[in-house]
Amino acid sequence: MPYSAAMKNPTKNPMKNPIRSWSAGLLAVLLSPLLSPLLAHAEFPDRTVKIVVPFDAGGSIDTVARALAQRLNDKWNVPVIVENRPGAGNTIGANAVAKAAPDGYTLLYANTSISTNPSLFKSLPYDTLRDLAPVTYLSPSPNVLLIQKTLGISTLKDLLALAKSRQDKPLSYASVGKGSAHHFCMELLKSEAGIPLLHVPYRGVAPAVVAVTRGEVDLFCADVTAALGLLQGDKVTPLAITSRKRSPALPDVAPFAELGLPNYEQTGYVGIMVTGGTPAPIIAKLNTSINEVLLEPEFNKKFTALGYDMVGGTVQGFEKFLEDDIQFYRRLTQAAGLTPE
Repeated sequence: MPYSAAMKNPTKNPMKNPIRSWSAGLLAVLLSPLLSPLLAHAEFPDRTVKIVVPFDAGGSIDTVARALAQRLNDKWNVPVIVENRPGAGNTIGANAVAKAAPDGYTLLYANTSISTNPSLFKSLPYDTLRDLAPVTYLSPSPNVLLIQKTLGISTLKDLLALAKSRQDKPLSYASVGKGSAHHFCMELLKSEAGIPLLHVPYRGVAPAVVAVTRGEVDLFCADVTAALGLLQGDKVTPLAITSRKRSPALPDVAPFAELGLPNYEQTGYVGIMVTGGTPAPIIAKLNTSINEVLLEPEFNKKFTALGYDMVGGTVQGFEKFLEDDIQFYRRLTQAAGLTPE
């Protein structure tokens, strides 16, 4: 082939263009380390993904996690399993994810304890905002204030009046332990309404619910799922919900803010987090896949009935929410006089 023809179509005989061949080879070598991770991310996931739930099996949170795992299994065509790691204020499960490889294969089903624990413990075995990374905000998780029907109270206004009249013998309320969402929502009520209340902590949701059922305490600030179950027993009356808007599962229960306490808001949440340092493309893929599941009408409808409002969201939105929520609970912990342990 004449020189001029080779220059017009050098690909027909690359050996005639050694400089270009050498440059192409060098470029491939240089780009290989950059392209390999991108290709790996594009293939994610290609093996088992684990969702760590820091609660015992069988509760509403565990139910949501397992349903999400099944849908992700169907979507990705790889096993997605749930591992229950309860204990120590949910820090055992959180620490397991914080210490995992930052590859996106170990997820944390997070809840409000992620925000409260930095204020409740003198030290944690992980740095919440460094060793864990947000993926997707799943749903708000408000609580509902319930009162024993035997007290004859049907409105928040009447409850506040009764509580103020019982300075020497305060109304009692159950919680699932110091620093729990149940505890915080009542401490916020004390500070916003200026009323005395007696805290009676129990070791877990089940004993607290039993105590409410037996009439051992006057009040209980229950998550929506537990509230729905207790209301079926017809022994308690719902007075208010802790979020700014009503729950689809309890549309007749108004927020505290609509009932005379305009500054009251204490909304828990559930979400998905991953090990800190996980590459952004993997987090982005997790976020996209989970949001797609949340938008499925059947999935959404199923958990709306349990009191969840599956809204989803961006990685950045969840990150900003966590930063603000951690500071909110720092202030509330100090106002309640709770000492870190």
